Amino acid sequence: MKNTILLTVTFLAALFLSSVNAQTQSINEITSNKYALKNLVAGIHSDNLGVKRSSVYFAGKYKIAETEDELISQLKKEEDPSTRILIALVLFEMGSEEGLNEVKDISMNDEDSKVRRITTQIYNDYLLNDSESTVFVTE
Repeated sequence: MKNTILLTVTFLAALFLSSVNAQTQSINEITSNKYALKNLVAGIHSDNLGVKRSSVYFAGKYKIAETEDELISQLKKEEDPSTRILIALVLFEMGSEEGLNEVKDISMNDEDSKVRRITTQIYNDYLLNDSESTVFVTE
């Protein structure tokens, strides 16, 4: 039951993120609040899983360019498998080349088979959309 809910949430997040075709943008294009970026970054690194996921989701929905390094940093140390997948999806949607290199690393080395499988698909989709690359496949 828990895995079904997790898979559903991940699928819906991927579906929503893939339906947004906006370019990456600055947080200043969304709000004039001078603490918005600081609060978003704090949320990405929060110990509260709900706050963290919401912040990652927001950064992906609006493709906030200033959060790219923070997302990569969090991806490297994130313990929750579903949050690692969400961060990988956000980095893919943002078109983060550096972030997708980390996604590739996770797809080969993560201890969770589900994370490896989904991040491999994310990375393969990135390569398929990049006409100069070849497909990366792991088992």
